[in-house]
Amino acid sequence: MTSVSRAFVETPREAGVCIGIIPCRSESERARPKEGYPNRFVELPIYTHLPHSGARGREDLSRNHINVLSPAAIVALPGEEGTASEVSLALDYHKPVIAYAPDAGLIAHFAAGVERTSDLSRVRAFLGSFCDAAQKSSVGASWRPGRKAGG
Repeated sequence: MTSVSRAFVETPREAGVCIGIIPCRSESERARPKEGYPNRFVELPIYTHLPHSGARGREDLSRNHINVLSPAAIVALPGEEGTASEVSLALDYHKPVIAYAPDAGLIAHFAAGVERTSDLSRVRAFLGSFCDAAQKSSVGASWRPGRKAGG
């Protein structure tokens, strides 16, 4: 996720903030973040008591539930077990999700039922169909670092 965070932060933008949902170190060390978190590009870290990810990403103590339930729609990029579990959770929660990769083999392990594409124009159309209304009604749509909501 460091690469995605860096790309977002380094791209000129009118709005938005790089949010990181931070896992805790373990079930017995819930007040301490997992080693390496947050990455240096996260502008708004949200620390959790949730230690699980990867192969355990569908379990109740995984931050993946927050990652999936929070956005209006999800674009899944190539990833390992954690990303695959988020795709599965998105389908379970009936969240709009599309998987994007220039090489279909990079997302072949994602759950059946998720739309897959290598076409960025399809991703843009997908996001437009789900995000326009959410963005217009969201206070967060106009928020950016250093700016108060509604200001």
